[in-house]
Amino acid sequence: MKKLMIIAALALTSSAYAATVKITSYVYLRSGEPQAELCGLVENAATTPSFIRVLVDHRSNRPATYNTVAGTDGRFCISVVTYRGTAEVRLFDAESGTEAFLK
Repeated sequence: MKKLMIIAALALTSSAYAATVKITSYVYLRSGEPQAELCGLVENAATTPSFIRVLVDHRSNRPATYNTVAGTDGRFCISVVTYRGTAEVRLFDAESGTEAFLK
């Protein structure tokens, strides 16, 4: 029973420190054009560099996929083309990500 409790505690502790990615800004580069800049931050990364998948217009019939790498500080920026103004970022090994909408 003691071993089971220790394993459960370790599992909960390790998931609490799992790497997460969040979007810090998502704005148009110029008004009237479909180009936008998406910036974010990876926290609690186990390894560097962190590889990130950006899915733009992910709620449309024709989403676009971009890949980028976060630096040793966890920050990244990427220029994307968007027609719907939505984006989702996630780490390559993660099942879910963070969603953003153009401002």
